[in-house]
Amino acid sequence: MHSDVIVVGGGLMGCSVAYRLAKDGARVTVLERSIPGAEASSAAAGILGPTVESFDDAFALQLGRRSRELHAELAEELEEYFAIDVGFRRCGVLKIALDEQELEALERQAESLRVQGVRCDRWSAEELARREPNCNPEALGALTMAEDAQVEPKKLLSAIALGAEHEGVTFRTGATVRSIHVEGGRARGVKSGSETLPADAVVVAAGSWSTLIPGLPFDSETIYPVRGQMITTQTRPPLFRRIVFGAGGYIVTRPDGRVLCGSTMERVGFQRGITFGGMADVIGKATRIAPALREAAIDSHWSSFRPGTPDGLPLVGESRIEGLFMASGHYRNGILLAPLTAELIAAAMSGAPDSREALALSPKRFEEPNA
Repeated sequence: MHSDVIVVGGGLMGCSVAYRLAKDGARVTVLERSIPGAEASSAAAGILGPTVESFDDAFALQLGRRSRELHAELAEELEEYFAIDVGFRRCGVLKIALDEQELEALERQAESLRVQGVRCDRWSAEELARREPNCNPEALGALTMAEDAQVEPKKLLSAIALGAEHEGVTFRTGATVRSIHVEGGRARGVKSGSETLPADAVVVAAGSWSTLIPGLPFDSETIYPVRGQMITTQTRPPLFRRIVFGAGGYIVTRPDGRVLCGSTMERVGFQRGITFGGMADVIGKATRIAPALREAAIDSHWSSFRPGTPDGLPLVGESRIEGLFMASGHYRNGILLAPLTAELIAAAMSGAPDSREALALSPKRFEEPNA
């Protein structure tokens, strides 16, 4: 069957792009080598926190804030049409300081955010103890960003995939893409197994594995894997009302008391697994934020790969090979930037003039000169 668009990768990024394109009337096929969301999408914490992640980069902050608001709209849409609560909750983010140097850094962060129009508040140690009593009592203060939010990635992925299927998207699992099929300088589909699947355009949204696909005009270091290890536990009542960053880590509390603690950032190639060192790192950071977790039982632990890039920004848009689009390299912000990425890909395919975002994220900035 001929598709208008083939999307390579069935994680949240690929499903979001497919859903958006199908709503525009495109015939879309999603190819996934395992099962949708088996990799980073299901392993992520679901933090929608551009103000804490990107406060020192005005452009990245702008991207994140815009996509966060698209998440809010998307959550309402999915609730209305499919009765699925994806866990979107504007809980806010809290960043604590555990020494004087960190306290000074919080003040600089607050000033930077205010200049960019972000609402944030500084808390004294006393106010922190009153509002979030499970925080480390030795904390000297905190910075709060009330607009940031969280979402449950597994629920969001399920809802997006359901929405995509409702819009006519075809999903093929167990489909390993061997190469991009190019004719006359244009992407005409992909080769999967022993067959060639034809399409008018191809979107590569394969996360850390994207540049391993033969036929892409990038070297293997353009998008590389960064392993992250995480731990979950349960507390009653819920540990925190907000997402809490501190000590180089973070804690995400779900309303039902689930607690996610993360995360390592390891350049170890595609080496999977949980390590003693990784778990010690996550546990050490989490218990510095919330000493009460020393008594908590570990429910589960896992690792996955984030797709990093040399400049920290994703590759979104058309490559120099006509009809070949990239939607990958989102590193720690894949969940956050999925709705915006889908919008940018849809705009690029429609022939709309390049926006500032599209130009800055263009995959062409990394393509090999002889591509």
